[in-house]
Amino acid sequence: MDAQGFLAALAPAVTDAKARESFLADPKAVLAAAGLDLPEWFTVTAREGDAVELSITLPPLLDPDAELSEEQLDVVAGGNVGDLVLNSVR
Repeated sequence: MDAQGFLAALAPAVTDAKARESFLADPKAVLAAAGLDLPEWFTVTAREGDAVELSITLPPLLDPDAELSEEQLDVVAGGNVGDLVLNSVR
C-alpha cells in the first residue's frame, strides 16, 4: 500500500460516522481490509483529537556489531532487511 492508499483508507473515518466508529474500534482491521499487511504483533491505535498526526514508536536501537540470530539471517537472505528491523522488536 502506498501513501495515497493509506490516506484513502483513512478518508471514510473523517467523513462517515459509521466508518469512524469502525476505525476507532479496530484501526488495524480497517487498514488490513484496505491492503496494509501488518505483522500480528504490530499494534495500531487510533484516537480522536484536533491534530492530524501519525506517531511511530521505534524499537530499541539495534547493535550493528551484534551477531544475527538464525531467524534474522533467514530474513536477510530473503532480501527484506526492513523485516529484520521489524522482527527484532518481537
